[in-house]
Amino acid sequence: AEPVMAQADKERLSQVFINLVSNACKYSPDDTVIGVKVCQKPEQAIIAVHNTGPVLDQEQQEAIFEPFYRSSEARASTKSGWGLGLAISKEIVEQHHGRLWVESSEEEGTTFFVALPLSHGE
Repeated sequence: AEPVMAQADKERLSQVFINLVSNACKYSPDDTVIGVKVCQKPEQAIIAVHNTGPVLDQEQQEAIFEPFYRSSEARASTKSGWGLGLAISKEIVEQHHGRLWVESSEEEGTTFFVALPLSHGE
């Protein structure tokens, strides 16, 4: 496949992807496959990080990008965290004129998506 090119701050976007993948690993059962997919649309690149960990209900999906938010399952677990990673990641993506969102259901699992505008050689 052809490379997908987006003009971006590689350090900050690396921080976003490391956070998404490490969260997927942290909140998924052992021996779970974590999927990372990159695809190109006409005007944007889409990166998807998928896991089959706990499903996020609609209320959690709406709150998960707020600073210091941690789901009740995350707060009850032994896994540490401040609830800042997704809020920071969202801000970084938005500073790149992109979008970060989550989709979660019993049937499909949980997927975090990042959409970034393509550079088109500019």
